[in-house]
Amino acid sequence: MSTLAISLTRAARALFMAGLLTGALTVVGTSTVRAEQASAEFSEKYNAGVSAYKAKDLAKALGAAKEARGVAKSAFEKTAALKLIVAIAGASGKYADEADALEQLLASDALSGGEKPALHKALAGAYGQLNKLDKAVAEMKEAMKGGGSSADYDTLATLYFGARDCRNGLEALDKALAGGKEPNEQQLKAKDVCYFQLKDARLLATAEELMRRFPKKDWYNQVLAIYQEKKIDDMAILAMLRYGFERDYLDNEVDFLKLADRALDVGTTAEAQRVLEKGISKKVIKKMDKADGLLKQAKDRAAEDVKSAAQLDAEAHAGKNGDTDYRLGLRYFSMKQYDKAADALQRALSPERVARVKRPDDANMVLGMSLLKINKKADADKAFNAAKADARMAAAAKMWLGA
Repeated sequence: MSTLAISLTRAARALFMAGLLTGALTVVGTSTVRAEQASAEFSEKYNAGVSAYKAKDLAKALGAAKEARGVAKSAFEKTAALKLIVAIAGASGKYADEADALEQLLASDALSGGEKPALHKALAGAYGQLNKLDKAVAEMKEAMKGGGSSADYDTLATLYFGARDCRNGLEALDKALAGGKEPNEQQLKAKDVCYFQLKDARLLATAEELMRRFPKKDWYNQVLAIYQEKKIDDMAILAMLRYGFERDYLDNEVDFLKLADRALDVGTTAEAQRVLEKGISKKVIKKMDKADGLLKQAKDRAAEDVKSAAQLDAEAHAGKNGDTDYRLGLRYFSMKQYDKAADALQRALSPERVARVKRPDDANMVLGMSLLKINKKADADKAFNAAKADARMAAAAKMWLGA
C-alpha cells in the first residue's frame, strides 16, 4: 500500500513559491529613489541596497535595505524600504525577514488595494517556507477573495496537503483541475496519499493512472497490493506478477516466491527457475530452504519439459484439442521460444479448438506476452483486449495494455 506521506516538500514548495515571489516582485519593484522623493540619508542607504541587489550581493543588499528601513521617516520611505526587503529576503531565502516585511506592508495604509493580493500570496509563500501552514492557508485565501485562478487553487491545495488537511486539499485541487484538466504527477501523488488516508474507493483508479502515465515501481507495487488484498482471480495475479517481473518491479520475497510457485502450478517450469534465480541473485529471496526446494523442482521439471516438448508438439498438431495447444504454448513461453508459443496459443484459440481450453482469457494473456517478445505489439494488444473481455482477467489485461 502507499508509503507516501503528505508533506510540503522542498521541491513542491519551490514549484509555487517561485510563482508567488515573481508576482510579488511585480508589485514591489527594485528601482532607485530620487532625491526629491526622500531624504538624503534614506536615499543613500536605499540605493546602496538596490545596487547590491542588482549585483547579486544579497547579504550586503539586505543589510542596506534594513538600514534604510531604520532611518525611514515618511510613509513613502517606510513602504519603499519594506518592499526592497521583501524582494531581497525572498531572493536570498531569508523567509522570516520577508514575512516580517510583508506583514508590516499589509498592516500599513500606504498600499493601494490592487497591490495587496500579490503581497498576500507572497506572504503565503513565506509562511509556507517557514512551515507556518495555517497562516499560509489564511493568506492564500485572503489573496483569493476576489476570485482565484487554477494556479491559485493548486497552490492552496498544496498548502492544505502540507498541513495534512486532505478534505480541503482535495476540494481545492478539484477546483484547480476544473474543466477537465489532466492532473500532473505531483497532483496525482497528493490524491493517492489522501485517498489512502481517507480509505476512499478512488485510490485504485488513481494508482492505476499514476502507473499508466508515470510508470514506476512504486505505483505498480501499490496497484498489485490493492488487487491482492481484493483477492482477485489467481490467474490475473499471475499475469500481474509477470508484468512486474518483466519490468524488474518486483522487490519483495513474497512476490518472487508466489510467482515461482504459481508458474510451477501452471507448468511454466523454466519461467519459475528464472524467477527464483533472479530473486536469489538480487538477494531479495532470503527463505533459502523454501527457495532451494522450489528451485530444484523447477530445474528438474524444466529439463524434463525440454525433453518432452517435441512429443507434446506432435500431439498438438495431430489432434484438435485446444487444451493440448494451450499447454504447448505455455511450455514454449516458459522456454522463451515465443514465436512457437504464439503459434500454439493461436491454434488453441481457434474456433474449432477453443472449446477445450478452460481459460481462454489466460491463453490470450500469454499470447499477448509472447507477441510482445517478437515485436508484434498491435497483435499483442488484440490478444490483451480479448483477455480483458473476461471480467476475471480485466485488471491484468489493462495493466499490460497500459490502459
